[in-house]
Amino acid sequence: MAMPFVPDGLLGLGRVPALLLFDAILPVEGITQQDFTEMAWQAIVSSPEVAKENKHQIIETEHLMKALLEQKNGLARRIFSKAGVDNTRLLEATDKFIQRQPKVISESSGSMLGRDLESLIQRARDYKKEYGDSFVSVEHLVLAFAQDQRFGKQLFKDFQISQKALKSAIESIRGRQQVIDQGVQPCVGIWSDKCSSKYGRRRPFILAGSLMISVATLDIY
Repeated sequence: MAMPFVPDGLLGLGRVPALLLFDAILPVEGITQQDFTEMAWQAIVSSPEVAKENKHQIIETEHLMKALLEQKNGLARRIFSKAGVDNTRLLEATDKFIQRQPKVISESSGSMLGRDLESLIQRARDYKKEYGDSFVSVEHLVLAFAQDQRFGKQLFKDFQISQKALKSAIESIRGRQQVIDQGVQPCVGIWSDKCSSKYGRRRPFILAGSLMISVATLDIY
């Protein structure tokens, strides 16, 4: 049974930056911002809007995949590229699957959490534990698609994406870094470890991130 995910009133706001949606999303089955990195949570809270744009009542795994692939310079795109996958073709295949799904004509589109997406998020939590991380990150979500009976498993089969190739790509990107900070993806952690700035290893990256968020917020208004 699908479950309520976001308030109907929120869905009328159009494409709203994920940072503004964090406090408005309704917690479902323990799915809360506190468990995820910022990039992973951004993809999750963007999924209802992907469903709404396509007139789908239930938010499912294909909507999350599209949200991940549409993140500019996102970690999911880097992982797939490293695994030898063409992100453009992967997004096209995801869009085709989305277009084949039944549409609804009502204000409730994008307002229900699907069982397959709920299961995928739980598998991502399992991968978080496997990697010894503190938060569910994008790479955990990507790996969880391999067992997704609804969409991901067939997509990976069509593109010959193996679990081994994904894990190898993830290892080459994150090295031995662990996800211990919601705002720092493992790849950024590696770069910052190599940083020898007089301001320290992390501060330049934190400052850059703060400036980017400030500029994005000003653009909204």
